[in-house]
Order: sequence, then structure tokens, then C-alpha cells
Amino acid sequence: MKRFEILISSVVLFLLLGLVAGCAVFKKEEGKPPSDTSLKASFSDFEGVVIPSELSLNKKKSYVYSATRTKVGLLTFEGRVEPDSLATFFQTNLPQAGWKPLTALKDREHSLIFLKDDRVCLITISETWFTTVCEVRVGLTEKAPEPSKGTPTR
Repeated sequence: MKRFEILISSVVLFLLLGLVAGCAVFKKEEGKPPSDTSLKASFSDFEGVVIPSELSLNKKKSYVYSATRTKVGLLTFEGRVEPDSLATFFQTNLPQAGWKPLTALKDREHSLIFLKDDRVCLITISETWFTTVCEVRVGLTEKAPEPSKGTPTR
């Protein structure tokens, strides 16, 4: 009976040590910079729109047209990327490329809108079971007509 109690005590002690050691491995270290898990940028078909190189272009769900002096359309990318991290990537990198952020919405998916010169960029980030889908739409904006003199404005 004594041997049985020693065996049970040893097993319990071993499990507790394993649990403590396991928690120490997964404990987030505060004050240290994050590891190099940041997304790396590459350029898309749209001028000035950077895309993380971790995403792959889905050609079947993408189309690009030449409009006057620029390209417009939809590029669909997929990859195993955290949606929040991807949204942060665009919110950081597009302003560096001259895009002005207009709005950022987050519900079940992220919707980001940027403006640059006469172009608007809408980025939608959604998550499926095994991948993250990122749709990048770029279109032209139309300047509002100037009201003529004597015309009341609302």
C-alpha cells in the first residue's frame, strides 16, 4: 500500500511540474519586443497599394481594368493570416504610400476605406474556416460639380 501511495504522489508531482513548465512556455513575456511575426509587404497591380506577401492572389475572383491613367477593379487574396493583424498592416502601410484613411469598421469583418488623389480603395477582410480572405477594390472618384452662382446649396 505504501508503494502505491508513493507511485500516486510521484505521478501527481510529475503532472504538476509538467503543467507549471508548460504554462511558463506559453506565458507572454512583457516588456520584450514581439518576435518577427510581422507581415512583409509586396506590391499589387494597383499603384501604391501594398499587400502582405503571406497572401496569395485568387485569380478566379479578381479582375483589373485600365481606366484612363490608372488601374481599377477587384483583387481577392487568401492566406492564413490573423484578420486583426492584416487590418493593422493596411492601416500602417497604406498611409505611408500616400493613401488617406477615411474610415475603419469592424464587425464580423474589417472594412477599411482609403482615398488617394482621384482613387478610392475599399479593403474588406473576412475569415473563413481555414483561411482569411482579403478583397481590395480600387475605383475612381468623381469630383462633385461646383454649384453655379445664384443656386442655393443644401
